[in-house]
Amino acid sequence: MTSSTAGRDRLEQANERRVARRGYLVFATDPERAPDQPGYREVYATEPRTPGEATAKIRPLVSRRRLRTFLATGTYKDELADARWVA
Repeated sequence: MTSSTAGRDRLEQANERRVARRGYLVFATDPERAPDQPGYREVYATEPRTPGEATAKIRPLVSRRRLRTFLATGTYKDELADARWVA
């Protein structure tokens, strides 16, 4: 095995571990409420492999809400602290 092949293998393994640990935030908003009303937005956190899987995990928990899924990054650190965890 050459050093470039070994390097690629290490990089692929590191990327697989990183993807497995990704967290997503799913924002569920109620279209029947105004944005300033209580209960308009609920935030859920989960660790699936893709954003679509994150949305699919949350969909059964929230009826008639619009869902937006984002990778949990520093941009959403305040929302992450208050998010409801879904395994």
